Amino acid sequence: MNKKVIGFLLLFLAAIAIQAQEKDFGLRMGYQNSVMNINGNKAGSSGNSFYVNAYKETKIIPFLYFHSGLQYSRVESNIESHNYQIDYLGAPLALKAKLGPLYALGGYTFNVKLNENNNPYSSSTSWYDSNAFAGLGFKLLFMTIDARYHWGLTDINQGIHNNSFQIGLGLKF
Repeated sequence: MNKKVIGFLLLFLAAIAIQAQEKDFGLRMGYQNSVMNINGNKAGSSGNSFYVNAYKETKIIPFLYFHSGLQYSRVESNIESHNYQIDYLGAPLALKAKLGPLYALGGYTFNVKLNENNNPYSSSTSWYDSNAFAGLGFKLLFMTIDARYHWGLTDINQGIHNNSFQIGLGLKF
């Protein structure tokens, strides 16, 4: 991972820790399987990577929350013998509905490209990407486990859209 990304994430997490006494913050991380699609058809093979997400939740009404945060993720695919990788820093915004320990959420993420490796195309990838996502999760005490699917909304390069599946563990502070 790029040293700038690590430094930025550490700075962001320190800011969260300072304010954690007053607000509902959390950190989630886990496995990400990504697929690059062109017109709905898979481009190359899927890639396995990870994500890290620091988030804040604000209660709107007793069962509905506004969920926002900052997320690092890597999208990758093997296309034409190239292990194509794109690192993103994203800002997810979502609504989260809770029913006991179960919850569902859906929203939108705006991603800014941090790095790109092994691009098989002659043109550079767009500087941004955007995704709609939906997910389900379970909370037990201060821990969560959830799964989300992200649908690519932006043509990042030559008709490519990034889709991904995430599954991870979270801690609430």
